[in-house]
Amino acid sequence: MAGCECPVLAGKTALVTGGGRGIGAATALALAQAGADVAVAARTEAEVQSVAEQVRALGRRSVAVCCDLAREDECLRAVEEASRELGGVAILVNNAGTARFAPMWETTGADFGLHMNLNLAAAFHCSRAVLPSMMAARSGWIVNVASSSGKKPYPKQGLYCASKAALIMLSKCMALELRDHGIRVHAVCPGAVDTRMSDQVHPERHRQGWIQPEDVASTILHLLAMPPHIATDEISVRRFMADPL
Repeated sequence: MAGCECPVLAGKTALVTGGGRGIGAATALALAQAGADVAVAARTEAEVQSVAEQVRALGRRSVAVCCDLAREDECLRAVEEASRELGGVAILVNNAGTARFAPMWETTGADFGLHMNLNLAAAFHCSRAVLPSMMAARSGWIVNVASSSGKKPYPKQGLYCASKAALIMLSKCMALELRDHGIRVHAVCPGAVDTRMSDQVHPERHRQGWIQPEDVASTILHLLAMPPHIATDEISVRRFMADPL
């Protein structure tokens, strides 16, 4: 689906959090190629500005929102700026996240707060902020980028696994509550993705055969383009040689 205009998405406004690099950047560009206007939100200004410029180069409108999505007020500001500059958000991709891997006895309360605020609460706050316009339009898509770590335990990943597991369950509850308003909610659970964050948390691991950010972006666009009479609550994407979840 990535790389060609999709009639369902053409002209829609999308907001991608964590959009400055990795999965978020790939998704922002895939949405632009599909015909959407894209707001790119993340903490590093140079990165969001770069992705926004690439979206514009594809012929779509874009706005770069430099913000700290671990804060509720900044989540609300991201939605407000996207809506003001591009129109009501019809597509929300909650991709912002963090990972700090360590044994339980080496983690701190600050680590706990950061994982829950960025991996879980940011999706909650951004979703709540886009709901008034989506509910008025009786249409919308919310995609929460979770992880295979939300489906099975891994050592040294207690906080990451817990936050992503909570995001998966939040997504399913949202899907139940919002379906009568025409709003579709999906959770995407990738395995190991070849990103800068993976370089930081898994520097020792070989990258051969790993999922690429563009693979996740294509999965997200597939979900957005599904026929209206069916739904996929949760989709897992793994390396071909990895064990099924």
